[in-house]
Amino acid sequence: MLHPDFNNGKKLDLQLAMALFVMMMGFLFYIDAEPGTHTLISLLTILAGVAWFVGHSALKRWHHKH
Repeated sequence: MLHPDFNNGKKLDLQLAMALFVMMMGFLFYIDAEPGTHTLISLLTILAGVAWFVGHSALKRWHHKH
């Protein structure tokens, strides 16, 4: 059983972790991609992860300032 004062993971940002996961999965798909549509989908997955990461970081920064 965990101690009641167990604080591991309380500062983890799930949104940023998921964005990094999407970027890494896109990169792994790109390594195995066939030329053409597979490559395009892999690159779009990487870009979606980057957009998610940047967008969430900007939103967090904006909420912190306001």
